[in-house]
Amino acid sequence: MIRPPLPNPPHRGGCLCGAARYSYNARPLAANACHCSDCKKLSGGSHIQMLIADRAAFTHEAGDLARWRKRAKSGREVDIVRCANCGTRLWHESLSATNFVFICAGTLDDTSWFVPASHIWVECDPLYPFTPDALCVQGQPADRQILIDAFNRHYPIG
Repeated sequence: MIRPPLPNPPHRGGCLCGAARYSYNARPLAANACHCSDCKKLSGGSHIQMLIADRAAFTHEAGDLARWRKRAKSGREVDIVRCANCGTRLWHESLSATNFVFICAGTLDDTSWFVPASHIWVECDPLYPFTPDALCVQGQPADRQILIDAFNRHYPIG
């Protein structure tokens, strides 16, 4: 599969009503899709697509936010961050990985380049047409580094 080129930062995005805005001023660490039952319910679809991002390069630029703490099947707790006005899920923050922000790819201003390099909880979505070159993981990986490594195989650094 030929993947679209990775655009240069910053990567900007926001909510449906336009009140909440963010920017990410670095190369994404990973492009992942989660197919767990929680993400299905939270997204209203078969999965959610997200960028794994370095928190140090992430900025909430505008808008009031609402947070909701959720315990995932993996046992990890995450704060799901939404626009306080329209309710759009923008990103989430894992309490066990505070150096990352998980940006919902659908909230990016430019989504044209996003193709997941990895998928997790694939057993929850057995009929989904996974791209042949993507890493597919049963359940939640013990270490997110394998998701980062999969992204770097598609978009080598340098």
